[in-house]
Amino acid sequence: MTRDALPRDAAAARDEERAGPGRVHSDAPESPQQVEADVERLHRAILREPRDPEEGREPAPWWVWTAMILVTFWGGWYLGRFGGTFDARAHTALRGRDVVAGSAAAGRISSATADPIQAGQRIFAARCQTCHQPDGMGVPGTFPPLRGSEWVNGPAERMIRIILNGLHGPVTVAGKTYNGVMPAWRDQLSDAEIAAVATYVRQWKPNSAPPVTPQTVVALRAATANRDGKPWTAEELQAVGPASTVPAPRGGAARAHAGGAR
Repeated sequence: MTRDALPRDAAAARDEERAGPGRVHSDAPESPQQVEADVERLHRAILREPRDPEEGREPAPWWVWTAMILVTFWGGWYLGRFGGTFDARAHTALRGRDVVAGSAAAGRISSATADPIQAGQRIFAARCQTCHQPDGMGVPGTFPPLRGSEWVNGPAERMIRIILNGLHGPVTVAGKTYNGVMPAWRDQLSDAEIAAVATYVRQWKPNSAPPVTPQTVVALRAATANRDGKPWTAEELQAVGPASTVPAPRGGAARAHAGGAR
């Protein structure tokens, strides 16, 4: 039987079998159902893939919102409980603390004026002995000794200048050279406290220099105010020279000097 003798449907079926599965004879018309099936088959792998997430579109978990609300309420409670700006008592307590600090400072100044030796010894232990050592003999090559020093036993004004503005660079004491740095105490010690510690050191045996009065410190503080915290050098102090007069001690200062340090 020839091809022409076969029915048309049988010939088309035989052509599809020869073309193999998935192939459609070019002469065979494709129905809409076949096209839709092919498209679905081609996109089936793509449809199996999960969708890509879109940034900014995902809602936050519920526990995040809960935590934020709790933290907000806790912060408000904490500020209300411990924030001084919401309670006048905080400012009242601060004002009282300032009064206490001022009273303590006034007490130290009064003590330094009434008993300069004892006050000077206390100031030396708190401020000076780290460098000059508890025995006042300093550190070789760095911090000079205070006992037996011509700088201490010399004019009181020179020692006060050093305490007020500090000293840096080489300095010769008792024939030995020292090259350290002494800080300025102008802003840390009052006039009475500087006078007290200078008096204590100047009578510390074997030193035997007259005591220093707060009035002398007041005058030198004003005279050296234009240095703007610049420390002295040994050459500058020697160029300034000794001052003419040191006010004579009165009352407790003279008696304290007569007693001396042990």
